[in-house]
Amino acid sequence: MTPPKHSLIISALVLYAGILSAQGPDPVQTRLYENHRLFDRGNPVVFNPEWGPFFHGVASGDPLEDRVVIWTRVTPESSAGEPVEVSWKVATDPLLQEVVLSGEALADTSKDYTVKVDVAGLSAGTTYYYGFYALGKNSLTGKTKTTPGGNNPNHLKFGVVSCSNFQAGFFNAYGRLAERKDLDAVIHLGDYIYEYPNGVYGNPDLFEERPVEPETEILSLAEYRTRYSTYHLDTNLIRVHQQHPFIAVWDDHETANNSYADGAQNHDTLTEGPWADRKAAAKKAYFEWMPIRDDAEEQVYRTIQYGEVLDLILLDTRLEGRNKQLDDATDPALFDPNRTILGPEQKAWLLGQLSASTAKWKVLGQQVLFGELNVGWAALQDSSATYYEVESFFLDIWDGYPAERQQLIDFVQDNQIDNVVVLTGDIHSAFALDVPKQAVNLTFDQGLPYYGPTDYNPATGANSAMVEFVTPSITSPNFDENIGLLQASVFQLQLNNPILISGGNSLGNPNPHIKYADLIQHGYYILDIKPDSVQANYYYSPIATPSEQEQFQKAWYALDGENHLRAAGAPSGPKAVQDIPAPSDPPLTGTREEKPSVLAVLGVYPNPFSGQVTLHYSLRESEDMLIRLLDANGRAVQDLMQEKLPAGTYSLELDGKSLIPGLYLCEIRVDGKTMTIPLIKAD
Repeated sequence: MTPPKHSLIISALVLYAGILSAQGPDPVQTRLYENHRLFDRGNPVVFNPEWGPFFHGVASGDPLEDRVVIWTRVTPESSAGEPVEVSWKVATDPLLQEVVLSGEALADTSKDYTVKVDVAGLSAGTTYYYGFYALGKNSLTGKTKTTPGGNNPNHLKFGVVSCSNFQAGFFNAYGRLAERKDLDAVIHLGDYIYEYPNGVYGNPDLFEERPVEPETEILSLAEYRTRYSTYHLDTNLIRVHQQHPFIAVWDDHETANNSYADGAQNHDTLTEGPWADRKAAAKKAYFEWMPIRDDAEEQVYRTIQYGEVLDLILLDTRLEGRNKQLDDATDPALFDPNRTILGPEQKAWLLGQLSASTAKWKVLGQQVLFGELNVGWAALQDSSATYYEVESFFLDIWDGYPAERQQLIDFVQDNQIDNVVVLTGDIHSAFALDVPKQAVNLTFDQGLPYYGPTDYNPATGANSAMVEFVTPSITSPNFDENIGLLQASVFQLQLNNPILISGGNSLGNPNPHIKYADLIQHGYYILDIKPDSVQANYYYSPIATPSEQEQFQKAWYALDGENHLRAAGAPSGPKAVQDIPAPSDPPLTGTREEKPSVLAVLGVYPNPFSGQVTLHYSLRESEDMLIRLLDANGRAVQDLMQEKLPAGTYSLELDGKSLIPGLYLCEIRVDGKTMTIPLIKAD
């Protein structure tokens, strides 16, 4: 085979790395709308009137042996701010007749009408079904599962996902995961939402079909809430939450791109305010809208045990203690032993968890690529970038924190801790790799890099400390979508093969520890865990259109005590026991409307307000709408909108700074009906 030209590789890699580093828009894709209510769009993401007032579905998460968190969100009939009483129940059957626990909760404005119940007193290793009731209606029925506790499970299965950009494609992979009947949980490694404005980052062909609200970049609590609300109307996302418990951590886009403890690449304090305020708003919205167990410190690092087989150790490599990313791979500060991606408190906690674990498998669920990614070779025969300039594009991953990575590897090896498995998202590509202390010995001769051997043996896996499985994105743009299929294929081919130069001479293999790489496809992997092995089965789905297609591509596994990967010839088999799925529709109550409303007001943020107030609503059919502001006596103050809108989900923003304090009424007329929402302008 003729080796690919390095000039082609460098042009691809540098462009992709720049996009990946910013995780932002290609300028040619940018499309901002002066008024997000005025352009036509065929938006399939609208509320389902048969599911009201639980339009956003149900979810569960953070299972333990005796408890699990169940979640829903109530859309109140009135937006005046009154609390809504919600009842819940947990049963052992899909019809919710064999009830084991039940109770009451309150949905109110303090948590955006979301409801989370940490249901205790359950049996270990058991499948349960749950539902909510409010305002005379039932929610969808959800299915969840507790951990096996002190039992020794012989087979565990998890879906592992990350990076679900709403405007980059359809969440088909979520739909395929929802159909699986033997998962213990879905592990979400972050980038559950994206913070960018509407029409900026994703697939331009889908900007009108999959718009996000609000249309602006999200900064405030109201805006983060609105973005989560928009995501949670996607049917595939609703279904995967309905059928499986989630175990989730955030990455950067739940706040802002390339975030760290004290800031982010995509945050400007001069124009967007203090970082601490934005981070606090993002954290609060995350804990409201995700089925994660509440934590007084709003920390996401934690451990979930699955009997004697698995300790799932979740990390936060973003907001907890990360130092700011560097942009120069030759900067001596890069190798400072005190430079941290975890922060000292979390790092000490992690080492304690690894030391104390008696589980067969110690699995680290975290955000960014842990193992080495050597890419400087792509600068060969191209004067546009030097070796280390190319390397500098990839310092948001653990390559930007090499001393701390080395400390963790040393700790694992020095303490003879076997069976450590790293789960990773973020990079919009699929990888399976060994993690040795040092993958290659890099030297230079007359400007050429040579990748020599170390004590790691890529043929046998000897001296690998752990293994790592990287999940592809659900939809977020991959290498090919950013710079083209040809360039992506060339780089994928060269990524972990020896580099040949003129005369057939070899510079060595820059990444002998990377056993599998796919830079093009979208989907997830199934993590299959047994006492004697752990295996990742990679599945891919199209994203450009709604689709039920899925294909298995590769599988890699590690055996107990070996700490390195082997290729599997086929995906691992199903579990012996398959769950009964939760029903597709809510239980009937006999109170459904003969003609459901075409409008659902999903939120009013904030109310009371002092400056800007946002009306977030969904329209299931194209209708003429009139929205106007009235004073307390019903006199017109301002017409806010009068036009025919296509079906879709929208946000309407009112700048109330000039209004005098007091009571106002937002009047909405649609489909021959009038709705009035009290608004309070605070002093």
